[in-house]
Amino acid sequence: MPAHPAAYGRLATQLRLTLDPDLRDQLLDTWLDYRDRATEWDARRWGLEPDDWAARITAAARSEGPPTP
Repeated sequence: MPAHPAAYGRLATQLRLTLDPDLRDQLLDTWLDYRDRATEWDARRWGLEPDDWAARITAAARSEGPPTP
């Protein structure tokens, strides 16, 4: 499932404006990631709750305990 259409619009604008071949390569890689991988936007469209894995890891690190699954 592709990313939000506005994400492609932003990438297209950046691709048109850049003259840097390395940045262009990064932007094209991002385009493919958006096309081929699910995003948080996709998850919301599918009715899935966002995963708070980062918050759990941060909380565990602060308490110096292992992260909970």
